[in-house]
Amino acid sequence: MWKDPIVEEIHRYREAHAKKFNYDVWAIYEDMKIKQKQQELEGWRFVSRCATDTKEKEESPEKVNPVK
Repeated sequence: MWKDPIVEEIHRYREAHAKKFNYDVWAIYEDMKIKQKQQELEGWRFVSRCATDTKEKEESPEKVNPVK
């Protein structure tokens, strides 16, 4: 089976990152939140998806471009 080198690289990175935090999901999450906060202070913008946005699109067909 062919292996994608990019996917393999991502797997190696994720494994090393998890190992750094002793595979503690909450510690990994906290680290990611800290990094996100630092990036926000640097001017990065993050978009959060709201469940109501998805619901509105499903309920309002006029917002969707019909295929003709």
